[in-house]
Amino acid sequence: MRRLLAAPQFWFRGLLVAISVFGFMVGSHSVSYLTTITNAILLGYLVVGVWTMWVRRSPDLPAPRLRGAIATWMLFIALIAHSMLAHGANPFDEVFVPDPAESLQGIALLIAHYVMPAGILIDWLAFGPRGKTTWRDLLWWPLFPVAYGVLTILRAIWFPAVTNRVPYPFMQPNGDDWFGVVVSLLPMMLAVMAIGAALIGWDRAVALVAAGAQSAEREAGRVADRLSP
Repeated sequence: MRRLLAAPQFWFRGLLVAISVFGFMVGSHSVSYLTTITNAILLGYLVVGVWTMWVRRSPDLPAPRLRGAIATWMLFIALIAHSMLAHGANPFDEVFVPDPAESLQGIALLIAHYVMPAGILIDWLAFGPRGKTTWRDLLWWPLFPVAYGVLTILRAIWFPAVTNRVPYPFMQPNGDDWFGVVVSLLPMMLAVMAIGAALIGWDRAVALVAAGAQSAEREAGRVADRLSP
């Protein structure tokens, strides 16, 4: 128990849960948005993960490959939000506004688009377990955002009168050219794979360094044992 309570990752992940819950409470979140769905997945994973850490008395989150996938999706959301939705604008501009309701919504968007992606990235960079991901994971990590895109297109075609028919402006077709929208998903899939490759590369590099250090430590111990009288 003391080992777990002394682990910074336990408290950091608990903080992420609290921030995420606060963001959902103060904002208006439609499930038609990839941002909402992915943040809900992250929150559920963290809640289960923190509980599992507590039960197992372990500082490591379960399902590290799923953790990598969620981190990839969250960073993809941050990239899309900043570059294609906000067009590089300062996200704090929507927070410091006179209207309290608009300010709360700005805080919720800041948390969903920036704070939570940054939080899960810090968690991935700083904490283990290490070396659990493989390059084959890049084949399935993009499936979730691609499936979201395809289902969103089908929803818009099958239910043209539905509220928030096209959630994102970059998915708006030119007339009825939905094929063009489908094609536009391909660069996004490559972006997800690029983000995932960077995360996997970091994970494997740190794992190799740690394994090398442990091997050197064991070798030094064997040498010391041989030299001892």
